[in-house]
Amino acid sequence: MAIIKQAARQTLGQLIGANNPVVTVPDDSQRQYSWTKKEVDVYWADIEKFKDGRESGRESSSEYFIGPVVTITAETASGRALLDGQQRLTTSTILLAVIRDILWQTNAPEAKLSANNIQRDYIARKSGRKDPMEYFLVLSLFDRDFFRDYIQTWSEISGECARTEAATRPSHHLIKDAYNNLYAKVRSRLQSMADDEDRLDYLDLLRECLIYGLVFVEIQTPSSSDANEVFETINSRGKDLSTVDLVRNFLMEKSTGSHEKDRVNNAWRSLLDDFQRREDIEKFLRHFWVSKHGDVKSHSLYVTIRKSLTEHFDQRPQVYGVGKFSAELENAASRYAELISQNTGDSDFDATLSEVKALSADALYPLLLSASERYEYHEMQALLQAALSYYVRWTVVGTRESTLLEENLFGVAKDLSKGESLENAAKRVAGWIPDDDAFFAAFKEASIPKQAQSRYLLAKLEAHLRSDAGIHEEISFGAGKVHVENIYPSNPEVHLKVDDHDSWLNRLGNLTLLSGKRNQVTSVRPFPEKAHIYSSSSMLISSRAQVASLWDSETGRWRMQGIVERQDYMARIALSVWPSSINVG
Repeated sequence: MAIIKQAARQTLGQLIGANNPVVTVPDDSQRQYSWTKKEVDVYWADIEKFKDGRESGRESSSEYFIGPVVTITAETASGRALLDGQQRLTTSTILLAVIRDILWQTNAPEAKLSANNIQRDYIARKSGRKDPMEYFLVLSLFDRDFFRDYIQTWSEISGECARTEAATRPSHHLIKDAYNNLYAKVRSRLQSMADDEDRLDYLDLLRECLIYGLVFVEIQTPSSSDANEVFETINSRGKDLSTVDLVRNFLMEKSTGSHEKDRVNNAWRSLLDDFQRREDIEKFLRHFWVSKHGDVKSHSLYVTIRKSLTEHFDQRPQVYGVGKFSAELENAASRYAELISQNTGDSDFDATLSEVKALSADALYPLLLSASERYEYHEMQALLQAALSYYVRWTVVGTRESTLLEENLFGVAKDLSKGESLENAAKRVAGWIPDDDAFFAAFKEASIPKQAQSRYLLAKLEAHLRSDAGIHEEISFGAGKVHVENIYPSNPEVHLKVDDHDSWLNRLGNLTLLSGKRNQVTSVRPFPEKAHIYSSSSMLISSRAQVASLWDSETGRWRMQGIVERQDYMARIALSVWPSSINVG
């Protein structure tokens, strides 16, 4: 059971500031800044609502409880180590910096004095001209320098931060976004005010709300193990802490010395540098574990990892420790980053990986990650082709239960990590691909409401038609270059709307590709008014794939049997595009 020294009410001004112990986010525990626009918007809405209530004079609105923070406050320690509350304290400091900067920009002597006071009292200060800067909130090593450069190290002469540090990590971009978002919100409020006096009053009241009205409960613990236990308990009831953060804290807790702690930090530095989005790190961690141990759901991932690794780490003699796990994680991260960014160095393999991304076929990544540990990318092409055909035939077109597909692929990934051969793994996957009769029947009836999937299917059919026609010109299917078009439109003229309208709309036989962005006006017109667009299109799926069969020129009405005929034609092509028979060596 965790030991709690005390739980004390603290305002923001009592937690951070010149007269308080410095609050430091330890390097060996805690995540990076992770609030997106969504969380910052909620925070700002709460602050505005609180400010309005506070100004009304109601006693019930004099304070705003924003949540608990967990700190380590050992008797011999100077300052406070922050285990929980980083996001709220960091965002509050950013908002104070916004108030500081806007005050300075008004150019009024009184405003500049207030800006200087905010900086010195609640963000950072120098005791003497030659003394080092003292920062009242110190972030962990991953964000520390950038946060200081962008928010904290502010010149009382120029009224600006240096901002010379490049944003190299997802958390850096989020810090910039939070500042810009809050700056825009405060500026927007000020624009509606009549004169400078009103604007200065608003800024001063906003500052007071933050410093004196924003209230936390500080839970003080004597050690990192106690703090981590409280930390996990609090965050197990909400979304404040991610699995990635919990795993890192756990590894730090289990590290037996500075060498292992450094190993964990090096692994986490690689994770932050390899991935552009925090979501990719979260996804990687699950796929890494699945690639070695089989299926585990996201909600139980941390508990599963902790239980399994604890058994290994507590063995005596220890054969598998924190250092080895961290090394495996770091090595896998670089390979995973290559897979999801299609940057393996093998052009054919990367081209097929782009199809995985286009379909959001994430279930394939644990299998590929596992195989890449022992095999070169060019050796994995057959496995990837088999897995992709399996995914398209089973899930995208067949619309069968994806759980079974995931269990199968995750099981092969686990067996690969334990030594199964690549050839045998590819044969197993190929054996699960639905046969031609089943795929043909499913394709003829397929309705694909997800545009990313329909776009992918049509693009692959287009590539096949081009190959058969001997056309080798490359077509860019990037955003804005080609769009999916409903031939029979989603909003037809009333007298042309058919029965069971919705059931026909996303049938593959009713979909085609056209160059450029979609023209809504043209899209809803009767077929004769847009027939020339299809017949002259550079997309063969439009100009040579029976589009005209959807219109009955004699009756001047849409012909639904044309969708059936065109889809049957497309289904025959699809048998070759996503084959059931894969040469696996």
